[in-house]
Amino acid sequence: MLLITVAVMLFSTSDMQAQASFAPININLSYPQYQRLRLDGGYQYIDDGGMKGIILYRQDESTYIAYERLCSLDDEPPVSVDGSGLFMKGCSSTYSFSDGYPTGGPATRPLMKYRTSLTGNTLVITDEMAY
Repeated sequence: MLLITVAVMLFSTSDMQAQASFAPININLSYPQYQRLRLDGGYQYIDDGGMKGIILYRQDESTYIAYERLCSLDDEPPVSVDGSGLFMKGCSSTYSFSDGYPTGGPATRPLMKYRTSLTGNTLVITDEMAY
């Protein structure tokens, strides 16, 4: 019985990723520095949270996704948005904006996502993981 418990713990922790702890980030989307987030497909780097920062992506007018910039494969270099603006890249892999899953390269796990909530023009990002 003890052997089974230890085996389950080893397998379940091997897929876990570290998580950052940070104070909620409040973003007023009407401020000029966030104008990219006024259009679907827009993104903004947020340096105030996460382990390597956050890529905030606007999927549609009511859906914003906050991706951790820490690569899902290793920790160098941080994930960035490709010059085309169509996907994210890092650790020799590419990632989809729609779900954060790898679309190419050696990475097999998606990027971590932080919970977001939108009230009026105020978007809040918390350190709670979104799934």
